[in-house]
Amino acid sequence: MTKERNPNMGILHYDTGKTKFSLTRYLPSDYLRFFVQHYWLVDWDLRGQAPYAQEVLQHPGVNVVFERGHSRICGIESKKSAHVLEEKGQIVGVLFRPGAFHCYFQEPMSALTDRIAPISDCFAIDSSAFEQQLFALEDREQRIGLVESLLRQNMPERDETVELLNNVIDKIIHDRSMTKVEQLVDRFGVPKRTLQRLFHEYVGVSPKWVIQRYRMHEAGELLENGMDMAQLALELGYSDQAHFSKDFKAAVGKSPMQYVRNNNI
Repeated sequence: MTKERNPNMGILHYDTGKTKFSLTRYLPSDYLRFFVQHYWLVDWDLRGQAPYAQEVLQHPGVNVVFERGHSRICGIESKKSAHVLEEKGQIVGVLFRPGAFHCYFQEPMSALTDRIAPISDCFAIDSSAFEQQLFALEDREQRIGLVESLLRQNMPERDETVELLNNVIDKIIHDRSMTKVEQLVDRFGVPKRTLQRLFHEYVGVSPKWVIQRYRMHEAGELLENGMDMAQLALELGYSDQAHFSKDFKAAVGKSPMQYVRNNNI
């Protein structure tokens, strides 16, 4: 049986973050399950407090974010991102399955990597009017229903390449022995150049990036739980601690030791 993955992996120092905001996730309806991973709703009230910057190592899926005055399409951020929360606010977000937003966007997803685009680039709506309608609803399920109606009105045809890429990514997530793209090539019988092209076109990042990103998700959680550095590197498939430390710093912007110290403050 596959061990259930902590859904908060990638939200760095989440134990601190959850004292600043509430996060709730909802699964999509059957109609949209092919395209949507989940909906995520964030609420915060920091009035009278300092702003809080929540750092995130993003999953390899596009987010469509509805927020008063700042609704947007968020491509995959290749490095760590920081989201500043201040005063009082709410977000209704849609995390698409890896590669699935390509069906809506109809352009290479690499064009969205490290970019934020207006909602109107993909959906023919007045963002301000939609925000007003969305946040006038008090019930969370009603908010999700309104977003689902927008996605269903614009729902494209399914592309089975999305399923292939999600099967590859599921293998990366659940099998720590998958540390090289060549192993994926052997497992799925897809030529390396083809696999790289499909990831570039549909996901927006390389398969190597996805391997490293999910290992860094695990690393963040294990470091926060106090795992020994040498043991952690070994568990994640690194031949030496120095290589792991280099990859971790490249993704998070801090060495593992600095990250642990910050977690203990």
